[in-house]
This record gives sequence, C-alpha cells and structure tokens, in this order.
Amino acid sequence: MEKQQIIPKGIVWPFILLTSLFFAWAIPNNLTDTMLAAFKRIMSLTDSKTAWIQLACYLFGYGGFAIPAALFIKKYTYKSGVMLGLCMYALGAFMFYPAMLMAGVNVNISFLMFLLALVILFAGLSILETSANSYVYAIGPEQTGTQRLNFAQSFNPFGAITGVVLSQIFVLSQLNTMSAEERAALPAAELIKIQGTELNAVTATYMGLGLVMVFILLAIWLTRMPYAKEEDKKLDFLGTFRRLIKNRNYVWGVTAQFFYVGAQIAVWSFIIRYAMQQLQLDAIVSQLGKDASPDEIIASLRSIEPLSAGFYNFTEFLGIKAFLPRTAEQAGATYYILSLVLFVVGRFTFTGLMRFFKPRILLTTLSFLAILCTLVTIYGGGWIGIYALVGISGCMSLMFPTIYGLGIAGLGGDTKIGGAGMIMAIAGAAVLTQIQGIVSDQSGSIKLAFWVPAIAFGIIAYYGAVVSRKKPAKPEMG
Repeated sequence: MEKQQIIPKGIVWPFILLTSLFFAWAIPNNLTDTMLAAFKRIMSLTDSKTAWIQLACYLFGYGGFAIPAALFIKKYTYKSGVMLGLCMYALGAFMFYPAMLMAGVNVNISFLMFLLALVILFAGLSILETSANSYVYAIGPEQTGTQRLNFAQSFNPFGAITGVVLSQIFVLSQLNTMSAEERAALPAAELIKIQGTELNAVTATYMGLGLVMVFILLAIWLTRMPYAKEEDKKLDFLGTFRRLIKNRNYVWGVTAQFFYVGAQIAVWSFIIRYAMQQLQLDAIVSQLGKDASPDEIIASLRSIEPLSAGFYNFTEFLGIKAFLPRTAEQAGATYYILSLVLFVVGRFTFTGLMRFFKPRILLTTLSFLAILCTLVTIYGGGWIGIYALVGISGCMSLMFPTIYGLGIAGLGGDTKIGGAGMIMAIAGAAVLTQIQGIVSDQSGSIKLAFWVPAIAFGIIAYYGAVVSRKKPAKPEMG
C-alpha cells in the first residue's frame, strides 16, 4: 500500500496558514485571563464583577456562536468560516479603542463596551475554531486526517503562553501600583489620566492582535485554498438529541467537560490574585513608596521565594529582562506562565503514558491529584499554596481531550452533533468563574473560592472512575 503523506506537497502553504490559526486563537484566550487582574486594578472592580469578563468570553462569545458557526460552514465552505472568524476576531480587537475612549466619560459604560468587544472577539474564536479544526482534517488524505489535526493543535499551547507573555510585557508592567482606596481619594481628572494610560496599554495590545489577524485574513483570501465543505446536509437534530440524552456516558461526559473547562478557567483567572494576596505583593511594592524606581521594585519582588527567583534569573540570563516584575500583577502573572509551561509539559508527558495506561485511569488519577493540590491551595497558603496552585495545571493538561474522547465513544452516526455538545460545554468557564468570584467576594477570601474548582474536579473524578468504566452502548438509529 502507498503511504499517505500527512501534509501533501500541494497544500503546504495553505496548511501553514491554517496552523497559524491554532496559535492565534490561543493568544486572546489566555491574554484575557490576565485581564481580570488588570481591570480589577484599573477600575477598582470586585472579583464577581471582573468575572463578567469570562462570562462575556465563554458564555456569550464561545457558547453562543458554536452552533451558528457549524450551520454557516455547512451552508458555505470551511474557508468562508475561517474568514468570517478572522473578521470578527479583528473587529472585536478594534472595538477596544472606542471602549477606551469612553472611559474618560463614564467608566461603567466603558467596561460594558469592553465586554461587548470581548463577546464579538470570542464569537470570532468560536467560528474560527469550529472551522479550522474540520478544515485541517479535510484538506488532505482522510487516512492521515487525525495526525494532521494533532500536529496543528500542538501549536495551541504555545499561543497560550504567548498570550500571557504579551500581557506581562505590554499590559501588567504598565499598571499603576496605587490601591483602590488610593485611587478613590484622587481628584477625578487625575484618576482619569491614570486610567487612560493603563487602558491605552490594554487597547494597544488587542489592536495589535487585530492587525495581525487582518494580515492573516488577507493571506488566506489571496491564497488558493483547497476546496472543502460539508457534504452531509441532513441532520436529524431531534432524533439525535433523544438518543444522546439517553446515553448516560455521553451526558456525564458533557457534564464533566462543563466542569473541567470551568475549573481550568477559574484556576487560571484567579491565580494572579491568589499569588498577590498570599505573597502580599501589593504591600511589598507600597512599602517602597511612590517614588520607587523600577530597579528598586524589581529587586524587592524578584527574591520573594525560590521558584519565581529561579525563573527571573533564567530569563535574565537569556537576556529577556521584560519578564522582571515591575508591578504586583506582573509578579503574580509569573506563576501563570509557570502554570502554562507545566500544562504543556504535562500534555506531552501524559499523552506518552497513554501507551501504558487506559485514558480513564489517567483521568481519574489526575482528577484526584488536582483535588489534593486544590485543598493545599485552600488550606496551605503562602508559597506552598502557590506551588500547589501551579501544580493543578499539570493535572489539568490531559483532561479536555480525554473527556472528549471518552464522552463521544460509541456514538456512531451521532458523533458530529455529540462533538458539538462537547464544545458547547465550554460555557462552563463562564459559569464557574462567576460563581468563584461571588464566593470570593461574599467570603472575603480568594482561598475559600477555590472550593469551586475542587468540587468540579470531584465530578470529573466520578466520571472517570465510575461512569466511563462501563462500555458505552451503541445508539439505536431510527
């Protein structure tokens, strides 16, 4: 038999363009996680109000546009879906500019405009992800489709790390270190000036991303991309829904995915806040006084505990001094970067271990380890709690694809709609993050708020240990 190429010669350039999208849509996903800390500082928001950022991104943006995206692709082509997704991605990024201008008039309306911009941007990501995954699979030989898709997806975690790095360099490092109480005491004109400078840093970063998306859009538009579109135009939604709702493994799989994505975003959204509180980073900076130089701030923040100190020394050795912390938020984001690095390492490590252990065994084991790490985060505190919080990311690394694969097992002809249900479960990010923000505000403790992801990991552990162990029954078609 002739060996099929993963990337045939005729589609190398189109494949490179499509693969760049996997990197591109991960950037705002993780850049936006750090915006909770940024907007909390800039606008003196509560934790529950900053959690509206994730509600806008994942419930109204991602969750609300996944099925419309699938219908659009089915009617037109994958290329059309990709271009529409890029257009909305860029539009949402550019809408940060009028939102920034409104801050000088009314800061509350400005925040709402930023949320609207994020809804549009993440709607673009939803359409883009729905289109690109299927397109990459379809543009080459069917026999190598899965390999081709996995190769393209391998660039996604690097985009995630890039998003946090961009926030470190261009946003968090530009924040004024004044507390909410100090800002409230300022004259209105002076506060507006400070907020304007900070929001300009946020806006410039997103608009820069928007310009890059326009260039990618033009490149795809001008490139003769392989023609591909959905051939199956008939979908029995009602019949499929009835079969899926009776499938215990699938229903629990979607439930587990809902709680996993919610736990992931909840952990990552509040990691900066947790680190700032546990290490008293604000107090360390404020003790230096308002006239402290960047070098004095860096010196005070870089040697608080050995993990971050090692990271700063390593990046300084490489000549990347932009990672050296100039604000409390930037120092807190260091642990977010370390979490993502561990997430990437864990994904490759546990994927390799699947050669020796069943996926459900790994899922169950990692879920229990995640619960343990979360409990240490809640009751340990200090640098021990922070290390445990970083460790959660290593446990989460394999969860999404493993739950996805276990959940759609045995669906047969219902796999396509079943997979769409798994993507819709991303809305859990909005719900659990909002609940965690409310718990944090009501209890007055960001530590206790981590009981939200702890419970989520318990549900995932139940799915892996109890539900998924039973062989899924094949759906009755009719």
